[in-house]
Amino acid sequence: MSRILVLYGTTDGHTAKIAARLGETFREEGRDVTVAHAGSVVTDAWPERYDGVVVAASVHIGSYQRPVRRWVEAHAEQLSRMPSAFLSVCLGILEHRPEVDRELQDMFERFLRRTGWRPTVVKPVAGAVPYTRYGWFKKWMMRRMVAKVSGDTDTTRDYEYTDWEDLRTFAQDFLHLVDPAITGAMAGAGTR
Repeated sequence: MSRILVLYGTTDGHTAKIAARLGETFREEGRDVTVAHAGSVVTDAWPERYDGVVVAASVHIGSYQRPVRRWVEAHAEQLSRMPSAFLSVCLGILEHRPEVDRELQDMFERFLRRTGWRPTVVKPVAGAVPYTRYGWFKKWMMRRMVAKVSGDTDTTRDYEYTDWEDLRTFAQDFLHLVDPAITGAMAGAGTR
């Protein structure tokens, strides 16, 4: 049975939810999974102990969580030699404008250059806007940002923009990278 590490950084909690959902999907597919927060990494969160690693981090003010960056920097060489994926969680992907797409591409390329990591897969994932958890200033800022993309601006409730089915498909596809012989045999047998 292959082992998967899902390491994440989160600011408002949504990336933790994404990491947990990935963990559930991997478990449903029969894998041994560790889901770990980068800010409180457990001792077994060494890439060498896993067959594949997914790192998920959310964008806040143009950068990712510092604990994620530090962990990736410390393990970049090993991560680059194994099936690994970087999930960039942000609302910018909802804009669908070429200049915003370029900014997002530049942002995660800067992260990868700075850390020295060459992941097998980079995937942008839409996040959430938990207005009810924000203070007044952040609520006001987020409302303005979300209004630019014609998003939801009722600050009395929270909104999730993550495509959960797409995330599930990503997880299943990632398993093809981790153990192609097993997943290929399973798919051929119709047990996917």
